[in-house]
Amino acid sequence: MAFVGGLGVGDLGVRRRASFASQRRRPAVLRMVAVGPRVGHGFDLHRLEPDNKLILGGVVLDHSVGCVGHSDGDAVYHCVVDSVLGALSMPDIGQLFPDKDPEWKGAPSDVFMRATKDLMEEKGYEIGNLDVTVILEKPKLSPHKGKMRENIAELLGCDLDRVNLKAKTHEKVDALGENRAVACHTVVMLVPRPLEHEAQSTVAEATAVTVDDPKSLAQDWMQMASKRVMVNLEAGTAAIREAEAAIQNEHVLQNLYETIKSRKGADPSSSWTAKLFSKGRSKISQKVIIPVEPHSNPPWERTETLSCDILSRLVRKELRWS
Repeated sequence: MAFVGGLGVGDLGVRRRASFASQRRRPAVLRMVAVGPRVGHGFDLHRLEPDNKLILGGVVLDHSVGCVGHSDGDAVYHCVVDSVLGALSMPDIGQLFPDKDPEWKGAPSDVFMRATKDLMEEKGYEIGNLDVTVILEKPKLSPHKGKMRENIAELLGCDLDRVNLKAKTHEKVDALGENRAVACHTVVMLVPRPLEHEAQSTVAEATAVTVDDPKSLAQDWMQMASKRVMVNLEAGTAAIREAEAAIQNEHVLQNLYETIKSRKGADPSSSWTAKLFSKGRSKISQKVIIPVEPHSNPPWERTETLSCDILSRLVRKELRWS
Protein backbone atom coordinates (compact mmCIF):
# COMPACT_ATOMS: atom_id res chain seq x y z
CA MET A 1 0.00 0.00 0.00
CA ALA A 2 1.49 3.35 -0.99
CA PHE A 3 0.52 6.76 0.32
CA VAL A 4 0.51 9.88 -1.80
CA GLY A 5 2.69 12.72 -0.66
CA GLY A 6 2.53 14.99 -3.69
CA LEU A 7 1.52 12.03 -5.85
CA GLY A 8 2.78 12.34 -9.39
CA VAL A 9 3.41 16.03 -8.93
CA GLY A 10 7.03 16.42 -9.91
CA ASP A 11 7.95 19.29 -12.20
CA LEU A 12 4.69 18.90 -14.14
CA GLY A 13 2.56 19.30 -11.03
CA VAL A 14 4.52 22.33 -9.90
CA ARG A 15 4.07 23.95 -13.32
CA ARG A 16 0.34 23.26 -13.23
CA ARG A 17 -0.04 24.85 -9.82
CA ALA A 18 2.11 27.78 -10.88
CA SER A 19 0.03 28.19 -14.04
CA PHE A 20 -3.23 28.36 -12.10
CA ALA A 21 -1.71 30.61 -9.43
CA SER A 22 -0.31 33.03 -12.01
CA GLN A 23 -3.79 33.54 -13.47
CA ARG A 24 -5.02 34.55 -10.01
CA ARG A 25 -1.94 36.39 -8.73
CA ARG A 26 -3.41 39.84 -8.28
CA PRO A 27 -6.73 38.73 -6.69
CA ALA A 28 -4.80 36.54 -4.25
CA VAL A 29 -3.11 39.63 -2.79
CA LEU A 30 -6.27 41.70 -2.40
CA ARG A 31 -8.42 39.60 -0.10
CA MET A 32 -12.10 40.08 0.67
CA VAL A 33 -13.55 40.36 4.17
CA ALA A 34 -15.90 37.45 4.91
CA VAL A 35 -19.25 38.00 6.61
CA GLY A 36 -20.92 35.05 8.37
CA PRO A 37 -20.54 31.28 7.89
CA ARG A 38 -21.36 29.51 4.62
CA VAL A 39 -22.34 25.89 3.92
CA GLY A 40 -21.59 23.85 0.80
CA HIS A 41 -22.38 20.34 -0.44
CA GLY A 42 -20.37 18.24 -2.88
CA PHE A 43 -21.01 15.02 -4.76
CA ASP A 44 -18.82 13.01 -7.11
CA LEU A 45 -18.99 9.59 -8.75
CA HIS A 46 -16.41 7.74 -10.84
CA ARG A 47 -16.56 4.49 -12.75
CA LEU A 48 -14.16 1.78 -11.61
CA GLU A 49 -12.34 -0.07 -14.40
CA PRO A 50 -9.19 -2.17 -14.76
CA ASP A 51 -5.84 -0.56 -15.62
CA ASN A 52 -6.58 2.50 -13.47
CA LYS A 53 -5.22 3.48 -10.07
CA LEU A 54 -7.68 3.68 -7.21
CA ILE A 55 -6.76 6.92 -5.44
CA LEU A 56 -9.04 8.27 -2.72
CA GLY A 57 -8.19 11.09 -0.36
CA GLY A 58 -4.63 11.13 -1.68
CA VAL A 59 -4.10 7.46 -0.77
CA VAL A 60 -3.29 4.84 -3.42
CA LEU A 61 -5.35 1.74 -2.65
CA ASP A 62 -4.34 -1.75 -3.74
CA HIS A 63 -7.28 -2.92 -5.86
CA SER A 64 -8.00 -4.60 -9.18
CA VAL A 65 -9.94 -1.61 -10.55
CA GLY A 66 -9.47 2.14 -10.29
CA CYS A 67 -11.21 5.46 -10.98
CA VAL A 68 -11.75 6.57 -14.56
CA GLY A 69 -11.16 10.30 -14.89
CA HIS A 70 -9.43 13.06 -16.85
CA SER A 71 -7.13 13.71 -13.89
CA ASP A 72 -6.09 11.04 -11.40
CA GLY A 73 -9.79 10.46 -10.58
CA ASP A 74 -9.59 11.07 -6.82
CA ALA A 75 -13.33 11.23 -6.09
CA VAL A 76 -12.79 12.34 -2.48
CA TYR A 77 -10.63 15.36 -3.39
CA HIS A 78 -12.98 16.28 -6.25
CA CYS A 79 -15.98 16.12 -3.93
CA VAL A 80 -14.28 18.24 -1.27
CA VAL A 81 -13.34 20.83 -3.90
CA ASP A 82 -16.93 21.05 -5.14
CA SER A 83 -18.32 21.49 -1.64
CA VAL A 84 -15.95 24.38 -0.87
CA LEU A 85 -16.63 26.01 -4.24
CA GLY A 86 -20.36 25.62 -3.62
CA ALA A 87 -20.08 27.33 -0.25
CA LEU A 88 -18.26 30.20 -1.97
CA SER A 89 -20.97 30.42 -4.68
CA MET A 90 -18.36 29.77 -7.33
CA PRO A 91 -18.33 27.58 -10.49
CA ASP A 92 -17.80 23.86 -9.88
CA ILE A 93 -14.62 21.88 -10.44
CA GLY A 94 -15.60 20.96 -13.99
CA GLN A 95 -15.81 24.64 -14.96
CA LEU A 96 -12.61 25.75 -13.24
CA PHE A 97 -10.61 22.70 -14.35
CA PRO A 98 -12.37 21.45 -17.55
CA ASP A 99 -11.89 17.80 -18.47
CA LYS A 100 -11.40 18.96 -22.07
CA ASP A 101 -8.31 20.95 -21.14
CA PRO A 102 -5.12 18.92 -21.82
CA GLU A 103 -3.37 20.85 -19.05
CA TRP A 104 -5.29 18.82 -16.45
CA LYS A 105 -4.87 15.44 -18.18
CA GLY A 106 -3.56 13.03 -15.54
CA ALA A 107 -3.09 15.88 -13.05
CA PRO A 108 -2.87 14.94 -9.36
CA SER A 109 -5.99 16.16 -7.60
CA ASP A 110 -4.02 17.87 -4.84
CA VAL A 111 -3.52 20.64 -7.44
CA PHE A 112 -7.27 21.30 -7.33
CA MET A 113 -7.31 21.16 -3.54
CA ARG A 114 -4.51 23.73 -3.19
CA ALA A 115 -6.11 26.05 -5.75
CA THR A 116 -9.45 25.79 -3.93
CA LYS A 117 -7.78 26.62 -0.62
CA ASP A 118 -6.36 29.78 -2.24
CA LEU A 119 -9.81 30.77 -3.53
CA MET A 120 -11.34 30.17 -0.11
CA GLU A 121 -8.74 32.32 1.64
CA GLU A 122 -9.03 35.08 -0.97
CA LYS A 123 -12.68 35.41 0.04
CA GLY A 124 -11.72 35.56 3.70
CA TYR A 125 -12.83 32.07 4.79
CA GLU A 126 -11.36 28.97 6.36
CA ILE A 127 -12.68 25.49 7.12
CA GLY A 128 -15.09 25.39 10.06
CA ASN A 129 -15.69 21.67 9.66
CA LEU A 130 -15.86 19.17 6.82
CA ASP A 131 -17.77 15.88 6.77
CA VAL A 132 -16.97 13.34 4.04
CA THR A 133 -18.87 10.13 3.25
CA VAL A 134 -17.32 7.66 0.79
CA ILE A 135 -19.53 4.94 -0.73
CA LEU A 136 -17.40 2.02 -1.89
CA GLU A 137 -18.12 -1.70 -1.78
CA LYS A 138 -14.45 -2.71 -1.56
CA PRO A 139 -11.69 -2.48 -0.53
CA LYS A 140 -12.37 -1.53 3.08
CA LEU A 141 -11.30 2.01 3.89
CA SER A 142 -11.10 1.75 7.69
CA PRO A 143 -7.29 1.27 7.74
CA HIS A 144 -6.80 4.37 5.57
CA LYS A 145 -9.33 6.88 6.90
CA GLY A 146 -6.81 8.47 9.25
CA LYS A 147 -4.34 9.17 6.46
CA MET A 148 -7.07 10.51 4.20
CA ARG A 149 -8.17 12.94 6.91
CA GLU A 150 -4.57 14.08 7.41
CA ASN A 151 -4.13 14.70 3.68
CA ILE A 152 -7.34 16.71 3.43
CA ALA A 153 -6.57 18.79 6.52
CA GLU A 154 -3.06 19.55 5.30
CA LEU A 155 -4.19 20.62 1.82
CA LEU A 156 -6.97 22.84 3.20
CA GLY A 157 -4.78 24.31 5.92
CA CYS A 158 -6.99 23.34 8.86
CA ASP A 159 -6.74 21.32 12.06
CA LEU A 160 -7.31 17.58 11.82
CA ASP A 161 -10.28 17.71 14.19
CA ARG A 162 -12.17 19.82 11.66
CA VAL A 163 -12.20 16.97 9.12
CA ASN A 164 -14.29 13.82 9.42
CA LEU A 165 -14.42 10.91 6.97
CA LYS A 166 -16.83 7.96 6.95
CA ALA A 167 -16.98 4.94 4.64
CA LYS A 168 -20.14 3.04 3.64
CA THR A 169 -20.94 0.14 1.36
CA HIS A 170 -23.99 0.11 -0.92
CA GLU A 171 -25.19 -3.31 0.20
CA LYS A 172 -24.38 -4.82 -3.21
CA VAL A 173 -27.07 -2.65 -4.85
CA ASP A 174 -26.58 -1.12 -8.36
CA ALA A 175 -23.19 -0.05 -9.78
CA LEU A 176 -21.87 1.09 -6.40
CA GLY A 177 -22.81 -2.17 -4.71
CA GLU A 178 -21.33 -4.19 -7.58
CA ASN A 179 -18.00 -2.35 -7.20
CA ARG A 180 -18.32 -0.78 -10.64
CA ALA A 181 -18.26 2.76 -9.23
CA VAL A 182 -17.28 4.85 -6.22
CA ALA A 183 -19.28 7.82 -4.93
CA CYS A 184 -18.64 10.53 -2.38
CA HIS A 185 -20.69 13.15 -0.53
CA THR A 186 -19.26 16.07 1.41
CA VAL A 187 -20.75 18.84 3.52
CA VAL A 188 -18.57 21.77 4.54
CA MET A 189 -19.03 24.82 6.73
CA LEU A 190 -16.76 27.77 6.02
CA VAL A 191 -16.21 30.41 8.70
CA PRO A 192 -14.63 33.87 8.44
CA ARG A 193 -10.90 33.84 9.04
CA PRO A 194 -9.64 35.80 12.07
CA LEU A 195 -8.40 39.23 11.01
CA GLU A 196 -4.88 38.55 12.28
CA HIS A 197 -4.65 35.55 9.93
CA GLU A 198 -5.82 37.72 7.06
CA ALA A 199 -3.15 40.31 7.77
CA GLN A 200 -0.40 37.69 8.02
CA SER A 201 -1.49 35.94 4.80
CA THR A 202 -1.78 39.19 2.88
CA VAL A 203 1.68 40.35 3.93
CA ALA A 204 3.19 36.94 3.17
CA GLU A 205 1.70 36.85 -0.32
CA ALA A 206 2.56 40.45 -1.03
CA THR A 207 6.21 39.77 -0.24
CA ALA A 208 6.29 36.45 -2.10
CA VAL A 209 4.62 37.54 -5.36
CA THR A 210 6.62 39.27 -8.05
CA VAL A 211 4.72 42.45 -8.88
CA ASP A 212 4.75 43.32 -12.58
CA ASP A 213 3.03 46.68 -12.11
CA PRO A 214 3.84 48.20 -8.69
CA LYS A 215 1.92 51.42 -9.44
CA SER A 216 -1.28 49.57 -10.28
CA LEU A 217 -0.91 47.34 -7.21
CA ALA A 218 -0.41 50.40 -5.00
CA GLN A 219 -3.58 51.96 -6.42
CA ASP A 220 -5.51 48.78 -5.66
CA TRP A 221 -4.25 48.81 -2.09
CA MET A 222 -5.20 52.47 -1.67
CA GLN A 223 -8.72 51.84 -2.98
CA MET A 224 -9.20 48.90 -0.65
CA ALA A 225 -7.83 50.87 2.32
CA SER A 226 -10.06 53.89 1.60
CA LYS A 227 -13.17 51.67 1.41
CA ARG A 228 -12.36 50.11 4.77
CA VAL A 229 -11.78 53.54 6.30
CA MET A 230 -15.19 54.72 5.02
CA VAL A 231 -16.91 51.63 6.44
CA ASN A 232 -15.27 52.21 9.81
CA LEU A 233 -16.20 55.91 9.79
CA GLU A 234 -19.83 55.15 9.00
CA ALA A 235 -19.97 52.52 11.74
CA GLY A 236 -18.34 54.95 14.20
CA THR A 237 -20.76 57.75 13.34
CA ALA A 238 -23.76 55.46 13.82
CA ALA A 239 -22.41 54.30 17.18
CA ILE A 240 -21.93 57.90 18.34
CA ARG A 241 -25.50 58.79 17.36
CA GLU A 242 -26.87 55.80 19.23
CA ALA A 243 -24.85 56.74 22.31
CA GLU A 244 -26.09 60.34 22.19
CA ALA A 245 -29.70 59.18 21.87
CA ALA A 246 -29.25 56.81 24.80
CA ILE A 247 -27.80 59.61 26.95
CA GLN A 248 -30.68 61.92 26.07
CA ASN A 249 -33.28 59.24 26.84
CA GLU A 250 -31.59 58.51 30.14
CA HIS A 251 -32.17 62.13 31.28
CA VAL A 252 -35.77 62.53 30.06
CA LEU A 253 -37.39 61.52 33.35
CA GLN A 254 -34.88 63.50 35.39
CA ASN A 255 -35.55 66.61 33.28
CA LEU A 256 -39.30 66.10 33.64
CA TYR A 257 -38.96 65.78 37.41
CA GLU A 258 -36.89 68.96 37.64
CA THR A 259 -39.43 70.82 35.50
CA ILE A 260 -42.38 69.75 37.67
CA LYS A 261 -40.39 70.55 40.83
CA SER A 262 -39.66 74.07 39.54
CA ARG A 263 -43.41 74.71 39.13
CA LYS A 264 -44.02 74.28 42.88
CA GLY A 265 -44.36 77.72 44.44
CA ALA A 266 -44.23 79.48 41.05
CA ASP A 267 -46.79 82.03 39.84
CA PRO A 268 -50.05 80.06 39.26
CA SER A 269 -50.60 81.99 36.04
CA SER A 270 -47.24 80.81 34.62
CA SER A 271 -48.24 77.20 33.94
CA TRP A 272 -50.93 74.59 34.43
CA THR A 273 -48.75 72.60 36.87
CA ALA A 274 -48.01 75.73 38.98
CA LYS A 275 -51.74 76.46 39.12
CA LEU A 276 -52.40 72.89 40.24
CA PHE A 277 -49.75 73.14 42.95
CA SER A 278 -51.39 76.35 44.25
CA LYS A 279 -54.68 74.48 44.85
CA GLY A 280 -53.10 71.95 47.22
CA ARG A 281 -52.71 68.20 47.40
CA SER A 282 -56.42 67.36 47.43
CA LYS A 283 -56.90 69.05 44.08
CA ILE A 284 -53.73 67.45 42.69
CA SER A 285 -54.96 64.00 43.74
CA GLN A 286 -58.24 64.60 41.95
CA LYS A 287 -56.39 65.37 38.74
CA VAL A 288 -53.68 62.71 38.64
CA ILE A 289 -54.94 59.70 40.60
CA ILE A 290 -56.73 57.33 38.26
CA PRO A 291 -59.35 54.82 39.46
CA VAL A 292 -58.04 51.31 38.87
CA GLU A 293 -60.29 48.37 38.05
CA PRO A 294 -59.40 45.04 39.73
CA HIS A 295 -57.29 42.86 37.47
CA SER A 296 -54.67 40.14 37.60
CA ASN A 297 -51.63 42.13 36.49
CA PRO A 298 -48.76 42.13 39.00
CA PRO A 299 -48.35 45.31 41.15
CA TRP A 300 -45.20 46.47 39.38
CA GLU A 301 -46.95 46.40 36.02
CA ARG A 302 -49.89 48.43 37.42
CA THR A 303 -47.48 50.96 38.95
CA GLU A 304 -45.63 51.27 35.66
CA THR A 305 -48.88 51.84 33.75
CA LEU A 306 -50.15 54.44 36.21
CA SER A 307 -46.82 56.26 36.21
CA CYS A 308 -46.86 56.48 32.42
CA ASP A 309 -50.44 57.79 32.46
CA ILE A 310 -49.66 60.47 35.06
CA LEU A 311 -46.54 61.64 33.24
CA SER A 312 -48.43 61.67 29.97
CA ARG A 313 -51.15 63.91 31.47
CA LEU A 314 -48.63 66.30 32.95
CA VAL A 315 -46.75 66.63 29.68
CA ARG A 316 -49.91 67.15 27.61
CA LYS A 317 -51.31 69.76 30.02
CA GLU A 318 -47.98 71.59 30.21
CA LEU A 319 -47.67 71.72 26.43
CA ARG A 320 -51.19 73.11 26.07
CA TRP A 321 -50.54 75.73 28.74
CA SER A 322 -47.31 76.91 27.15
